[in-house]
Amino acid sequence: MRAIPTELNHVSGANRPEAAVSIIRCSDPVDSILLLRRKKEPSDPWSGHFAFPGGKCDPEDDSIFQTCLRETREETDISLDLSLLSRQLPVALAGRNVKAPIQVQPFLFALAKRPRVIVETSEIDSYLWLEVEKFTDKCRHAAEEALPSRFYPVYPLEDYFIWGFTYGVLCSILEVNTDW
Repeated sequence: MRAIPTELNHVSGANRPEAAVSIIRCSDPVDSILLLRRKKEPSDPWSGHFAFPGGKCDPEDDSIFQTCLRETREETDISLDLSLLSRQLPVALAGRNVKAPIQVQPFLFALAKRPRVIVETSEIDSYLWLEVEKFTDKCRHAAEEALPSRFYPVYPLEDYFIWGFTYGVLCSILEVNTDW
């Protein structure tokens, strides 16, 4: 295995990430990205939301990249490595509407085929493969009242929607401008 480049290990200053996420994009059987449905928990501000695999740094993590790999493996049983990394995206703020938003480091991974997903049921309810072609169709996007009296751009799903941090990252990497 290749050594982890220095730029994947350290980010300093105001943008020092506290968490990392994996954006797992697969081309077969159809171009798609893995999303997880978080378990509904009253103490979790992201309860029931769709999100990328990932989570907060642990003291034993050697780097933010290691956090990304560990959290993905814990939540999905998918083992990623540096050879699958397509690119590191800019650190982004998650949870702007909660008391303590956090800096998150997204990593984009490219896989040929969808891996087997086994969700960690204490944190995750389910998963889905979001089809890129459908998400990039601007006609499928909407504005919803995601918080009381506050409307946000969203991508509707059967019983909920993708919004916030996850929506913003998806729009960024897939170059979707909804003009909201």
